[in-house]
Amino acid sequence: MSRFKLRHDDAGYHLVDQFTPGNPLRVDFSDGTFSHRLKGAGLRSELVARAVKPEAGLMVLDCTGGLGRDAFILAHLGCIVTILERSPVVHTLLADGIDRASTDASLASTAARLNVEFGDAKQRLQGLDYFDVIYLDPMFPVRRKAALVKGEMQYLQNLLGSDPDVDELLTAALASKAKRVVLKRPAHSDWQSPRKPNHEVSAKTSRFEVFVP
Repeated sequence: MSRFKLRHDDAGYHLVDQFTPGNPLRVDFSDGTFSHRLKGAGLRSELVARAVKPEAGLMVLDCTGGLGRDAFILAHLGCIVTILERSPVVHTLLADGIDRASTDASLASTAARLNVEFGDAKQRLQGLDYFDVIYLDPMFPVRRKAALVKGEMQYLQNLLGSDPDVDELLTAALASKAKRVVLKRPAHSDWQSPRKPNHEVSAKTSRFEVFVP
């Protein structure tokens, strides 16, 4: 029996983890918790904004779509964001979430600045010359002493595992013609970046390494 089931109901697509009790995973940008974050999102209040420096019309390529939260924040702040996702299941959830947001009057203008595509970012990055910022938020291996993630991120970790090709992805991003590459990573992890970032924006649980190729 497959552990994960992608299902569809009147509200759209959702993912069920049959080994873990709890709510199914659904990408919903109108969710109460995220709506609260979105209302308070600003250039200084959001770490991702301080790292990316969003402005109207800034072209951003998010190479690791995930649940699309950071991408939605950047689009809300004026960026035009293309999301790449190589998991067909997560891509379906993301596309469904953006489609539903486009029918919500309070979210439609932001959703219009978002586009999600299926594919491997390492291949897509070759020869790209029209994105201002490359954004990376890969799944890093969980440290043994780290607290276990819960909820939506637990779904993703159980479904996808970690991304073993972080070095290759970052190298490909740095080889692009983007003006800025932003890597989100845990505040404490054993992974070593192949290149020292130009600067960092950090918080208690995560930090953003900023590279200027």
